[in-house]
Amino acid sequence: MERCDGFRGNVRCQMFLNINNHMAKVLHFPKQVEKPKVIKGYKMAFYTDQEIDLALLCLNTFGWERIRYDRVELKRTDPMYIKKCLILGYNSQLLSHHSRKLINKIIDSITAYSVTAT
Repeated sequence: MERCDGFRGNVRCQMFLNINNHMAKVLHFPKQVEKPKVIKGYKMAFYTDQEIDLALLCLNTFGWERIRYDRVELKRTDPMYIKKCLILGYNSQLLSHHSRKLINKIIDSITAYSVTAT
């Protein structure tokens, strides 16, 4: 490896690597802009019978839209309304600590499904 004295011809060279330090032309690609997503609705998943029973208990105790909810009506009910009734049940003194943990689990399972805006 030959020694670099600072200049080699018209191009300054690096001391250790002995290569030319030319700046390359950088190609700038346009950034892809993500289309905004619109929330179409919410989905709530129940995994055990205890979760279903607790949701029905909170709907029948704290819900005022209907007189009596059952498992069939639970499928047709808006998840945000169920969440509101679950929060009211969580804040009341009627439910045990285990039930409150189960309410947190149900509320955490709520997911929003969205579509891209056109």
